[in-house]
Amino acid sequence: MNTAQVIASTLDRHLQAPTEVIVFGSAALLLDPEFAPQLSGRMTNDIDLIIPAGRELIIDADAQFWAAIEATNRELADRALYITHIFPEQEVVLTPGWKQHVVPLPDPALCRLRLFRPRILDLIVSKMGRGDLQDQADVRSMLTLQRAMGLPAPTATEIAQAAGRAVVPEVYRELFPKAAARIVACVRQLGQDDPRSRDPRAPASG
Repeated sequence: MNTAQVIASTLDRHLQAPTEVIVFGSAALLLDPEFAPQLSGRMTNDIDLIIPAGRELIIDADAQFWAAIEATNRELADRALYITHIFPEQEVVLTPGWKQHVVPLPDPALCRLRLFRPRILDLIVSKMGRGDLQDQADVRSMLTLQRAMGLPAPTATEIAQAAGRAVVPEVYRELFPKAAARIVACVRQLGQDDPRSRDPRAPASG
């Protein structure tokens, strides 16, 4: 069990009601049953969550969810594992239709927690807030892993087009043009020109 799975399992145990969450960042792939076996040497200390627009008030009022988060963080504190970053979608760089393309992450071991992640294209776009060296390395890792597993992945052209229509939070707007260009450039360096373009489990692009 990798560290993201440990966090998810612990949260699941503390939840009192069925709860859906959307994960992104490193945990998105570590919690994906298709990718996790290929990432045995990878770890993360936390899980980042996105709250879709329109669900903020529901989540804010969900006392059992916040109690479960607190209990999870207390239980795992000695292992330095946490759920610390919970972002409204307005604080993450994403394409406008990202919610229509989320990918379910089934895990029969979880009783109440239902996990989803953005498609690979949106995971890449979410790295365009800063586009720093770590973000570029994460993008290269995602695409290299896709290739190694024989899965279709977004091309540099498609990623550039997605950047052109991305919804960019105010905090990133000044940085975004150069950050997006750096991400697209690192994808081009990979020779990511395969015309097969989408996460096979995500709905067709629209």
